[in-house]
Amino acid sequence: MSCFAGGVFAEQEQGLTCHFGYENLFMPVSTADPEQSEVDVKANHVQLLQTGTSVFSGDVDITRAGQQLSSDRATYNRTSGDVTASGDVRLRDSEIIIDSEQAEWSLNNDEGLMLNAEYRIRQMHARGEAAHVFRKGKATTNLKDATYTTCPEGSNVWQLKANKVHLNHETAVGEASNVVVRMGGWPIFYTPYINFPLNDERKSGLLAPTIGTSSETGFDLATPYYWNIAPDMDATITPRYMSDRGLMLSGQFRYLSEYSEGEIEASFLGSDDLRKDGDEPNPYYNEDRKLFTWQNLSQFDNGWRAEVDYGYVSDDDYFSDFGSGLSLSSRTHLNRLAETGYRGDVWDFTARVQGYQTLRDVNEQYKRLPQFLLRGHLPDQALGLSYELDAEFVEFDHKDKVEGQRIDFEPAVSLPMGTAAFFATPRVALNHTRYDLKNDRTDSFDDSATRTLPIASFDTGVFFDREIDIWGDNYIQTIEPRAFYLYIPHREQSDIPDFDTALSTFNMIRLFSYDRFIGRDRVGDANQLSLAVTSRIIDEQTGKETLSFTLGQIQYFSDREVFLPGASVQEDRESDMIAEAVAYINDEWSVNGEVQWDPDVNESNLSSVGLRYRAENGTIFNISHRYRRENAATNVQEGLEHLDVSAHLPINQQWSVFGRYYRSINTGRTLEGLFGVEYDSCCWATRLAIRNYVNEGSIYSNVDTQEQDRNLSIYLQIELKGLGSFGKKSDSLLEQSIRGYQAD
Repeated sequence: MSCFAGGVFAEQEQGLTCHFGYENLFMPVSTADPEQSEVDVKANHVQLLQTGTSVFSGDVDITRAGQQLSSDRATYNRTSGDVTASGDVRLRDSEIIIDSEQAEWSLNNDEGLMLNAEYRIRQMHARGEAAHVFRKGKATTNLKDATYTTCPEGSNVWQLKANKVHLNHETAVGEASNVVVRMGGWPIFYTPYINFPLNDERKSGLLAPTIGTSSETGFDLATPYYWNIAPDMDATITPRYMSDRGLMLSGQFRYLSEYSEGEIEASFLGSDDLRKDGDEPNPYYNEDRKLFTWQNLSQFDNGWRAEVDYGYVSDDDYFSDFGSGLSLSSRTHLNRLAETGYRGDVWDFTARVQGYQTLRDVNEQYKRLPQFLLRGHLPDQALGLSYELDAEFVEFDHKDKVEGQRIDFEPAVSLPMGTAAFFATPRVALNHTRYDLKNDRTDSFDDSATRTLPIASFDTGVFFDREIDIWGDNYIQTIEPRAFYLYIPHREQSDIPDFDTALSTFNMIRLFSYDRFIGRDRVGDANQLSLAVTSRIIDEQTGKETLSFTLGQIQYFSDREVFLPGASVQEDRESDMIAEAVAYINDEWSVNGEVQWDPDVNESNLSSVGLRYRAENGTIFNISHRYRRENAATNVQEGLEHLDVSAHLPINQQWSVFGRYYRSINTGRTLEGLFGVEYDSCCWATRLAIRNYVNEGSIYSNVDTQEQDRNLSIYLQIELKGLGSFGKKSDSLLEQSIRGYQAD
């Protein structure tokens, strides 16, 4: 068995101060050849015998090539190079310190034996005791009837005891046989063989097992094997036993080259043994459950790139049964993409084919087989003009809906003007789109539809600033009004299908965009003026922004008559009013908020506010509230109101507690409840987390019909620093659930 874990060197980052008491006792690193180096002997008394043996006594120090042997008494044979020492014997070099009562050392062979010894290793701050220690130069150390721990002197929270231990300082790997691991003096683990790291480098071997339990899998045990294939590739093979489901085999292969990096992952469960999922029959009982993913990114020096993102699962519920939370269990599509492209100073070209595996009862998306994108940008040309081009060719494929080709071409020219105090950018563009449709079974569309539209805009803004004094500190306050006029004439587009277009989310960015739609199947008619003002307060000394506030709205001068299927003409003369604010109270506290106010009904359509605290000692506190009103006029089908509170609170230098409370107020459901405690010291750490969360289905669903879709998981992880970790890891869970938390 092999165990891999991070070293205690990272403790400085965590706020722990680990002093082991012998950091400065190791000899400096020496590159001298022992066979070519002289032997330097110092002692209070020297006696020379006729046999060629010298006897030294009183503060004896024998030094050669970065190694030193000190004792009360020592004999040295010049002919054989053998040294015998007794009384407070200490052997040390740059890697190890060994203390004993008696030692025998061969200077010619650079090896020796010490009895009833205590040793300390520089790597991982390890130490222990041994009946016999055989040291061969700086390369290896063999121990018999030995102990091993990384805990400081006087503390044996955990300790490895073994019949034999072999430490290879060159490969930084330790091996032991007939091993018992004890915690607090109690045996917790036995293995006939174990190897462990002497530094933080990757090594092949069995990783520490992951043990846990959940309502979806039952008792869950995974024993991963790590294969360090080469410096630029590795693999992890993981047998996973789930008492309710059976045995799953998973594998992960990672690779890295000069131009590419990627990851391949696969899992296979031969037969799902679960008969009932709660009170319902398991639809996958006795069926195979599989997963395969491949992500690759290649970037070349000549500007070209290539990307692959392919995913496959055997069934719709794979992620909810074997995943770990909302982000996985609520997935509705798996991407299947192959793409290449070029990015230069002027041109950006992309060619792709893209499809999806559809999960759950949702509409299947169109495939792009293929899609070509070309974008160009030529700034600062003659007369200060800038030129743009945005072009696309794509063929859409669908087994049930209308299919066809779309060609879109949009050249534009603009004249950016301005100084440090203002900017103004008039811009004109011409959008032309052509369709070639097929398989229109309902005869709802024009098979050869075309659309040509001019787009005109004018964007301008002014910057004002002044110096202000706040409680004796100097700041700069800015006022930045901005106006953006957009005109696009109306063209009837109901004879054009909707392949990949949606109404963009209304936010501050939308105020200054050229189209209210995402996608090219609709170009929204517009005769509108966006007005916004931003004010910032900036620390004059540091340049940090301490407060920013933005308020904006769109004034409409005509109805918006272009809409997607299922929507209708929008006749209101003004948009929601948007306000955004961010305040950095100090280095630890910050608050942000956003509100979209509907002036017609004097109600908020959307709001969010959050308060965040983060301190250097690891304290984290987040609280946020998010609200979205159900509104047919804006095509918002489901309202929500969520409260999210999360925290990581150190009690002292070793103990911390953490938790999250994430609740949907409008449905009365707790989406995630998390609580845990962790302990971290210089030689061991542990973390216990209990999590109850929504496992599948819409998080906005009715509580009565969805309460059975919850999952309870318990994570218990124990790390013996310098040896390994045991239990169910929760690092990624805390990073996802507690904003600002970073695992070491």
